[in-house]
Amino acid sequence: MAERHIVFATVGSQGDLFPLLAVGRELVSRGHRVTVGAHAIHRDAVLDAGLDFVMASGIDEPEDKAAFAAKAFHPWKGPRFVVRDLAAADVAASYHALKTFCREADAVVTTTLAFAGQILGETLRVAWLSAVLSPSVFLSPFDPPATGIDGLDRWLRASPRRARWLTRAVERLTYPWTAPVRAFRSRLGLAPIAFAGDPFHRGQHGRDGVLAMYSPLLGGLPPDAPANTVLTGQARYLPFDDVLDGALLRWLDAGTPPIVFTLGSAAVHASEGFLRESVDAARRLGCRAVLLTGSPALRERLAIKDDNVFAADYAPHGALFARAAVVVHHGGVGTTQESMRAGRPSLVVPHGFDQPDNAARVKRLGVGEVLPATRYRADRAAAKLALLLEDAPLRARAEEVARRMKQEQGARVAADVIEAAIERRSV
Repeated sequence: MAERHIVFATVGSQGDLFPLLAVGRELVSRGHRVTVGAHAIHRDAVLDAGLDFVMASGIDEPEDKAAFAAKAFHPWKGPRFVVRDLAAADVAASYHALKTFCREADAVVTTTLAFAGQILGETLRVAWLSAVLSPSVFLSPFDPPATGIDGLDRWLRASPRRARWLTRAVERLTYPWTAPVRAFRSRLGLAPIAFAGDPFHRGQHGRDGVLAMYSPLLGGLPPDAPANTVLTGQARYLPFDDVLDGALLRWLDAGTPPIVFTLGSAAVHASEGFLRESVDAARRLGCRAVLLTGSPALRERLAIKDDNVFAADYAPHGALFARAAVVVHHGGVGTTQESMRAGRPSLVVPHGFDQPDNAARVKRLGVGEVLPATRYRADRAAAKLALLLEDAPLRARAEEVARRMKQEQGARVAADVIEAAIERRSV
């Protein structure tokens, strides 16, 4: 295929960005040009991947990241804040930043909260595809997202009729959050969108293809997924510098595999209490521990003086998780899949968004346990971790899951789908 220009529009954390970088790198290797429209916090990661970057947000980076994370990951106010007050409120600025690039593109690929990109994909003469990065995004009664309440989740999963009550309730609850998007569409002179086409739910799906970019081990496609959906498997992104720091590598080599504690790239900024409880849990078990703090300031506040605990601002998950005994994480879909691919059991500590559902899937898959963030204390974490460390069948299952995941080629499959969509659109 001749050189094509593909624009990715994404809003969110590194978990939303990295799968697109994997696909973008694959497309560049095929001779295409890829531009990523995102917030400024992702500029370096995009450029380091060898892709073009465009600032596609009018929202400044928060000065107090801990306060911002606490607000974004509030158990019930957080999703509304992120969808309505960040993504939807930013739609006009994002649209004007992206429109020049999208007009000259051959394809636009959007994620769930990239509302401006969705409008451009809908209205321009380009191939428009969307990316679904975790199973819960489909909000299907045939595979209902977990609420984190075990009894309720079992009741809902027993019947699509029961689960439809949940999906309709979620749609009604969240519909007002996208009011700024509907208002902006009106200013552009576009036709109103019906309730069923809410851009946060069914309206997000691309006209020319939907890329379900997660492992089928987490979930298959529900029967009510859009007809043009392809389950690609994990689109795994490895930075060019995906190696462990020398000091961390020497510490790992000097003792037994540690428990790794991390809350990803977003929730980590509200993680001081989590990390302090984690240190205590590891000590109770007599285990070594690696803490990923996300910032030098937090690492310094923790003031770890224990030779059995290594605190780092960041370490590449793939390389580190492969050296772990157990991984304790927040349940973001990217971190979840990296722990699965490493063949290590997980203790998932979900904070919000799709994390309770990803946690439930890990448990159903038989490769981990769940401890909600609101109940995360050293004694409870230690009890869960003791079970994971001693459960030989679970550990064997985790190794089998890793073997199967390593066969997935999500970036290659997604690139094939994008190229085919461009060809169909150009006919």
